[in-house]
Amino acid sequence: MARARIGLSFGLFLMAMWTTLVWAQSAETARPLRLGILPFNSTLALIKTHQPLRQHLEKSLGRSVEIYTAPDYAAFHRDSVAGAFDLLITGPHFGVMLVERGWQPLFHYQATLRPVFVVPARSGVNAPARLKGKRIGLSNRLSVSSIVGLKWLADQGLRAGTDFQVVEKATHGAAIAAVAVGDLDAALTTYTPLRQVPADVREKVAEWPTTVDVPHLMTLAHERLGPVVIERVRQALRGFAGTPEGQAFFRDTGYQGYQPVDATDIQALRPYVPLAEQLLQP
Repeated sequence: MARARIGLSFGLFLMAMWTTLVWAQSAETARPLRLGILPFNSTLALIKTHQPLRQHLEKSLGRSVEIYTAPDYAAFHRDSVAGAFDLLITGPHFGVMLVERGWQPLFHYQATLRPVFVVPARSGVNAPARLKGKRIGLSNRLSVSSIVGLKWLADQGLRAGTDFQVVEKATHGAAIAAVAVGDLDAALTTYTPLRQVPADVREKVAEWPTTVDVPHLMTLAHERLGPVVIERVRQALRGFAGTPEGQAFFRDTGYQGYQPVDATDIQALRPYVPLAEQLLQP
């Protein structure tokens, strides 16, 4: 009888453990996925722009998806490191930093990210030397366009705070608008935000590009989702590009499409990680 009771108790224990495991897995699957998006635009604009993507993911995964962001780049990256999100659209330099922190890189946008200087129309400013003594606006000192652009200027012999003044703005659009109204002499941005500003602002500025390219914004998944869910997310993202909504999204944003992240992309971005880490220090 004692052996029978022990066997029965062990069986009940295994059943309880199995029930707990199944319940935990069901609860995790039922939980909405948290999609974090780098605050490169206003919260309202981010939510509006990414609604088609959110809806497509919900339909493909059979699971609710909620969009989150943060007040600034530093706070967003801290939340990303802490695992506050399940899926992530972030700067490529941040993406490289997160690969070693439990994040799986999936795609980056197909459009090449090349820092561009925006200047007043007909100003004639079209070379680094002409930026000496100027006020240059940044969307955020931690944005990849700022980091890559400032490093490019340094490679040309121009140092921030010595040869020119840096003025930080809340978004790319705000920096471009400041140039349009004469509050700044130039702004450092990329082609995609430039396409998204109002036409009346766009008419008042001109642009000239740097000569360096890096991969665009990265989409990542946290490893806690597990390989099966991560692969479903990967396939859902691939499918998005083939839908009418996805085609409109990539056309209107200028992102063009998705490109898988490979070792070459990671290698191209590594030179900018130390500067990003330095700027992230309190």
